[in-house]
Amino acid sequence: MVTKTVSHCNQEIFEWCWASEHELIINPHWTSCYLIDGLLIDTGAPGGVEDFRNFINSLGKQKIQACILTHAHEDHAGGAHMLQTEFKVPIYASERAIPILKTGYNYPEYRQVAWGEGGVLPVDVELFPNPISSMSGKYTFHVIPIPGHAPDQVALIEKQQEWLFVSDGIQTKYKRIFGKTSNIQEDISLIYQSIQDLDQFTERMRNLIIFLPGGKPFGKDLIKEKLEEIWILRQEVQELITQGDSVDEIVQKIFGDDDIFASFTNGELSKKNLILSVISWIKTKDEL
Repeated sequence: MVTKTVSHCNQEIFEWCWASEHELIINPHWTSCYLIDGLLIDTGAPGGVEDFRNFINSLGKQKIQACILTHAHEDHAGGAHMLQTEFKVPIYASERAIPILKTGYNYPEYRQVAWGEGGVLPVDVELFPNPISSMSGKYTFHVIPIPGHAPDQVALIEKQQEWLFVSDGIQTKYKRIFGKTSNIQEDISLIYQSIQDLDQFTERMRNLIIFLPGGKPFGKDLIKEKLEEIWILRQEVQELITQGDSVDEIVQKIFGDDDIFASFTNGELSKKNLILSVISWIKTKDEL
Protein backbone atom coordinates (compact mmCIF):
# COMPACT_ATOMS: atom_id res chain seq x y z
CA MET A 1 0.00 0.00 0.00
CA VAL A 2 1.07 3.59 -0.59
CA THR A 3 0.44 6.39 1.89
CA LYS A 4 1.47 10.01 2.15
CA THR A 5 0.63 12.94 4.40
CA VAL A 6 0.45 16.41 2.93
CA SER A 7 -0.01 19.68 4.82
CA HIS A 8 -1.86 22.65 3.38
CA CYS A 9 -2.51 26.26 4.33
CA ASN A 10 0.36 26.75 6.80
CA GLN A 11 -0.23 23.30 8.30
CA GLU A 12 -3.81 24.11 9.25
CA ILE A 13 -4.97 21.19 7.10
CA PHE A 14 -3.43 17.71 7.13
CA GLU A 15 -4.33 15.40 4.28
CA TRP A 16 -3.72 11.68 4.67
CA CYS A 17 -3.68 9.86 1.33
CA TRP A 18 -3.91 6.13 0.66
CA ALA A 19 -3.71 4.02 -2.50
CA SER A 20 -3.53 0.33 -3.32
CA GLU A 21 -0.36 -1.18 -4.79
CA HIS A 22 -2.23 -3.93 -6.63
CA GLU A 23 -0.40 -5.12 -9.73
CA LEU A 24 -3.38 -4.22 -11.92
CA ILE A 25 -3.20 -0.56 -10.90
CA ILE A 26 -0.44 1.18 -12.85
CA ASN A 27 -0.69 4.57 -11.15
CA PRO A 28 -1.84 5.22 -7.57
CA HIS A 29 -5.56 5.91 -7.34
CA TRP A 30 -5.74 8.03 -4.22
CA THR A 31 -8.37 8.47 -1.58
CA SER A 32 -7.89 11.15 1.05
CA CYS A 33 -8.90 12.16 4.57
CA TYR A 34 -8.54 15.71 5.85
CA LEU A 35 -7.94 16.75 9.44
CA ILE A 36 -8.69 20.36 10.37
CA ASP A 37 -8.55 21.36 14.04
CA GLY A 38 -10.01 18.09 15.29
CA LEU A 39 -12.56 17.67 12.51
CA LEU A 40 -11.90 14.76 10.17
CA ILE A 41 -13.37 14.63 6.68
CA ASP A 42 -13.71 11.02 5.39
CA THR A 43 -12.02 7.82 6.54
CA GLY A 44 -10.40 6.17 3.52
CA ALA A 45 -10.93 2.69 2.09
CA PRO A 46 -11.43 -0.70 3.79
CA GLY A 47 -8.06 -1.87 2.47
CA GLY A 48 -6.36 1.05 4.21
CA VAL A 49 -7.81 0.55 7.70
CA GLU A 50 -4.53 -0.61 9.26
CA ASP A 51 -2.63 2.31 7.74
CA PHE A 52 -5.45 4.66 8.77
CA ARG A 53 -5.22 3.37 12.34
CA ASN A 54 -1.48 4.03 12.35
CA PHE A 55 -2.11 7.55 11.09
CA ILE A 56 -4.59 8.26 13.88
CA ASN A 57 -2.20 6.86 16.50
CA SER A 58 0.59 9.04 15.13
CA LEU A 59 -1.39 12.18 15.91
CA GLY A 60 -0.48 11.87 19.57
CA LYS A 61 -2.16 14.53 21.65
CA GLN A 62 -4.07 15.89 18.68
CA LYS A 63 -7.48 14.32 19.09
CA ILE A 64 -10.21 13.86 16.54
CA GLN A 65 -13.41 15.35 17.90
CA ALA A 66 -15.72 14.33 15.08
CA CYS A 67 -15.75 12.89 11.57
CA ILE A 68 -18.01 13.80 8.68
CA LEU A 69 -18.34 11.54 5.65
CA THR A 70 -18.82 13.22 2.28
CA HIS A 71 -20.67 10.15 0.97
CA ALA A 72 -21.07 6.44 1.61
CA HIS A 73 -18.75 5.03 -1.08
CA GLU A 74 -16.18 2.56 0.22
CA ASP A 75 -13.12 4.70 -0.56
CA HIS A 76 -14.42 7.43 1.75
CA ALA A 77 -16.34 5.52 4.42
CA GLY A 78 -14.19 2.39 4.68
CA GLY A 79 -12.47 3.30 7.94
CA ALA A 80 -15.51 4.72 9.74
CA HIS A 81 -16.35 1.52 11.66
CA MET A 82 -12.82 1.26 13.05
CA LEU A 83 -12.69 4.97 13.91
CA GLN A 84 -15.91 4.75 15.84
CA THR A 85 -15.41 1.43 17.63
CA GLU A 86 -11.72 1.85 18.53
CA PHE A 87 -11.42 5.62 18.99
CA LYS A 88 -15.04 6.47 19.96
CA VAL A 89 -15.27 9.24 17.40
CA PRO A 90 -18.81 10.31 16.44
CA ILE A 91 -19.51 9.88 12.72
CA TYR A 92 -21.76 12.22 10.74
CA ALA A 93 -23.18 11.97 7.23
CA SER A 94 -26.06 13.16 5.07
CA GLU A 95 -29.62 11.92 5.51
CA ARG A 96 -29.39 9.78 2.35
CA ALA A 97 -26.10 8.21 3.45
CA ILE A 98 -27.26 7.18 6.91
CA PRO A 99 -29.30 4.05 6.02
CA ILE A 100 -26.51 2.81 3.73
CA LEU A 101 -23.85 3.25 6.40
CA LYS A 102 -25.92 1.84 9.25
CA THR A 103 -26.44 -1.38 7.30
CA GLY A 104 -23.00 -1.65 5.68
CA TYR A 105 -22.48 -3.28 2.30
CA ASN A 106 -20.20 -5.31 0.08
CA TYR A 107 -18.91 -4.11 -3.27
CA PRO A 108 -17.83 -5.84 -6.51
CA GLU A 109 -14.56 -7.71 -6.83
CA TYR A 110 -13.14 -5.29 -9.39
CA ARG A 111 -13.48 -2.42 -6.88
CA GLN A 112 -11.76 -4.55 -4.25
CA VAL A 113 -8.65 -4.32 -6.43
CA ALA A 114 -8.55 -0.58 -5.74
CA TRP A 115 -10.08 -0.35 -2.27
CA GLY A 116 -9.42 -3.66 -0.55
CA GLU A 117 -11.29 -6.88 0.08
CA GLY A 118 -14.43 -7.21 2.13
CA GLY A 119 -16.94 -4.42 2.49
CA VAL A 120 -17.98 -1.35 4.43
CA LEU A 121 -18.84 -2.37 7.98
CA PRO A 122 -21.93 -0.90 9.68
CA VAL A 123 -21.52 2.44 11.46
CA ASP A 124 -23.77 4.13 14.01
CA VAL A 125 -23.86 7.35 12.04
CA GLU A 126 -25.74 10.57 12.81
CA LEU A 127 -27.06 13.42 10.69
CA PHE A 128 -24.47 16.18 10.56
CA PRO A 129 -25.13 19.55 12.15
CA ASN A 130 -25.05 22.30 9.53
CA PRO A 131 -22.89 24.25 9.97
CA ILE A 132 -20.40 22.05 11.77
CA SER A 133 -17.52 23.57 13.75
CA SER A 134 -13.97 22.37 14.31
CA MET A 135 -12.80 21.33 17.77
CA SER A 136 -11.76 24.78 19.03
CA GLY A 137 -14.43 26.62 17.08
CA LYS A 138 -11.77 28.25 14.92
CA TYR A 139 -13.36 27.01 11.70
CA THR A 140 -16.98 26.62 10.68
CA PHE A 141 -17.96 24.42 7.74
CA HIS A 142 -21.20 24.69 5.81
CA VAL A 143 -22.42 21.47 4.22
CA ILE A 144 -23.75 21.64 0.65
CA PRO A 145 -25.50 18.76 -1.17
CA ILE A 146 -23.77 18.00 -4.48
CA PRO A 147 -25.44 14.87 -5.95
CA GLY A 148 -24.35 13.37 -9.25
CA HIS A 149 -21.41 11.18 -8.34
CA ALA A 150 -23.55 9.86 -5.49
CA PRO A 151 -27.07 10.84 -4.35
CA ASP A 152 -25.82 11.35 -0.80
CA GLN A 153 -22.72 13.38 -1.73
CA VAL A 154 -21.97 16.62 0.13
CA ALA A 155 -19.24 19.22 -0.02
CA LEU A 156 -17.87 21.18 2.93
CA ILE A 157 -16.89 24.82 2.70
CA GLU A 158 -15.20 27.15 5.17
CA LYS A 159 -16.36 30.57 3.99
CA GLN A 160 -13.85 32.74 5.82
CA GLN A 161 -10.85 30.69 4.73
CA GLU A 162 -12.36 29.95 1.30
CA TRP A 163 -11.64 26.22 1.59
CA LEU A 164 -13.83 23.82 -0.38
CA PHE A 165 -13.73 20.04 0.13
CA VAL A 166 -15.57 18.27 -2.69
CA SER A 167 -14.29 14.70 -2.42
CA ASP A 168 -15.35 12.97 -5.68
CA GLY A 169 -17.94 15.63 -6.49
CA ILE A 170 -15.56 17.06 -9.09
CA GLN A 171 -13.27 14.95 -11.26
CA THR A 172 -10.13 16.25 -12.92
CA LYS A 173 -11.36 14.82 -16.24
CA TYR A 174 -14.70 13.42 -17.39
CA LYS A 175 -14.00 10.45 -19.67
CA ARG A 176 -16.13 7.70 -18.14
CA ILE A 177 -18.72 7.22 -15.41
CA PHE A 178 -20.48 4.39 -13.59
CA GLY A 179 -23.72 3.34 -15.27
CA LYS A 180 -27.09 1.94 -14.29
CA THR A 181 -25.87 -1.62 -13.74
CA SER A 182 -23.62 -0.44 -10.91
CA ASN A 183 -24.64 0.49 -7.38
CA ILE A 184 -22.70 3.68 -8.14
CA GLN A 185 -25.02 5.31 -10.65
CA GLU A 186 -23.50 8.58 -11.78
CA ASP A 187 -25.53 11.23 -13.57
CA ILE A 188 -23.63 13.80 -15.61
CA SER A 189 -26.54 16.28 -15.62
CA LEU A 190 -26.65 16.24 -11.81
CA ILE A 191 -22.88 16.55 -11.66
CA TYR A 192 -23.10 19.61 -13.90
CA GLN A 193 -25.89 21.13 -11.79
CA SER A 194 -23.95 20.52 -8.57
CA ILE A 195 -20.84 22.19 -9.97
CA GLN A 196 -23.05 25.11 -11.03
CA ASP A 197 -24.36 25.31 -7.46
CA LEU A 198 -20.79 25.39 -6.15
CA ASP A 199 -19.96 28.11 -8.67
CA GLN A 200 -22.81 30.27 -7.40
CA PHE A 201 -22.04 29.56 -3.74
CA THR A 202 -18.38 30.57 -4.17
CA GLU A 203 -19.00 33.42 -6.63
CA ARG A 204 -17.30 36.09 -4.50
CA MET A 205 -14.46 33.91 -3.26
CA ARG A 206 -11.42 35.06 -5.21
CA ASN A 207 -8.92 32.92 -3.27
CA LEU A 208 -10.89 29.70 -3.23
CA ILE A 209 -8.89 26.51 -2.63
CA ILE A 210 -10.54 23.31 -3.81
CA PHE A 211 -9.43 20.01 -2.26
CA LEU A 212 -9.72 16.79 -4.28
CA PRO A 213 -8.21 13.44 -3.22
CA GLY A 214 -4.51 13.04 -3.87
CA GLY A 215 -2.73 15.98 -2.29
CA LYS A 216 -3.00 18.60 -5.05
CA PRO A 217 -5.32 21.55 -4.34
CA PHE A 218 -6.90 23.57 -7.13
CA GLY A 219 -8.06 27.14 -7.54
CA LYS A 220 -11.47 28.52 -8.43
CA ASP A 221 -10.72 28.15 -12.16
CA LEU A 222 -11.32 24.41 -11.81
CA ILE A 223 -15.06 24.98 -11.41
CA LYS A 224 -15.31 27.04 -14.60
CA GLU A 225 -13.13 24.54 -16.47
CA LYS A 226 -15.35 21.59 -15.51
CA LEU A 227 -18.54 23.42 -16.39
CA GLU A 228 -17.09 24.27 -19.79
CA GLU A 229 -15.76 20.75 -20.35
CA ILE A 230 -19.09 19.09 -19.58
CA TRP A 231 -21.11 21.58 -21.59
CA ILE A 232 -18.85 21.20 -24.64
CA LEU A 233 -19.27 17.41 -24.36
CA ARG A 234 -23.04 17.88 -24.28
CA GLN A 235 -22.94 20.03 -27.41
CA GLU A 236 -20.76 17.51 -29.24
CA VAL A 237 -23.11 14.66 -28.38
CA GLN A 238 -26.16 16.67 -29.40
CA GLU A 239 -24.59 17.47 -32.79
CA LEU A 240 -23.77 13.82 -33.43
CA ILE A 241 -27.29 12.75 -32.46
CA THR A 242 -28.62 15.25 -34.99
CA GLN A 243 -26.39 13.64 -37.61
CA GLY A 244 -28.01 10.28 -36.83
CA ASP A 245 -24.99 8.62 -35.18
CA SER A 246 -25.51 5.64 -32.89
CA VAL A 247 -24.29 5.56 -29.29
CA ASP A 248 -21.25 3.46 -30.25
CA GLU A 249 -20.42 5.82 -33.11
CA ILE A 250 -20.62 8.80 -30.77
CA VAL A 251 -18.29 7.12 -28.28
CA GLN A 252 -15.83 6.35 -31.06
CA LYS A 253 -15.86 9.88 -32.51
CA ILE A 254 -15.45 11.67 -29.17
CA PHE A 255 -13.27 9.31 -27.13
CA GLY A 256 -12.09 6.54 -29.43
CA ASP A 257 -12.57 2.91 -28.44
CA ASP A 258 -13.73 2.13 -24.92
CA ASP A 259 -10.83 1.08 -22.72
CA ILE A 260 -9.76 -1.52 -20.17
CA PHE A 261 -12.02 0.00 -17.51
CA ALA A 262 -15.11 -1.07 -19.45
CA SER A 263 -14.04 -4.70 -19.82
CA PHE A 264 -12.53 -4.96 -16.33
CA THR A 265 -15.73 -3.65 -14.69
CA ASN A 266 -18.12 -5.62 -16.93
CA GLY A 267 -19.29 -2.36 -18.44
CA GLU A 268 -20.14 -0.70 -15.13
CA LEU A 269 -17.50 2.03 -15.59
CA SER A 270 -17.15 3.16 -19.18
CA LYS A 271 -17.03 5.93 -21.75
CA LYS A 272 -20.28 4.57 -23.17
CA ASN A 273 -22.02 5.16 -19.84
CA LEU A 274 -20.94 8.78 -19.95
CA ILE A 275 -22.36 9.22 -23.44
CA LEU A 276 -25.61 7.47 -22.44
CA SER A 277 -25.92 9.82 -19.46
CA VAL A 278 -25.40 12.85 -21.70
CA ILE A 279 -28.02 11.55 -24.14
CA SER A 280 -30.50 11.07 -21.29
CA TRP A 281 -29.78 14.63 -20.19
CA ILE A 282 -30.44 15.96 -23.70
CA LYS A 283 -33.67 13.98 -24.09
CA THR A 284 -34.93 15.14 -20.69
CA LYS A 285 -34.34 18.77 -21.65
CA ASP A 286 -36.04 18.25 -25.01
CA GLU A 287 -39.13 16.83 -23.29
CA LEU A 288 -39.54 19.83 -20.95
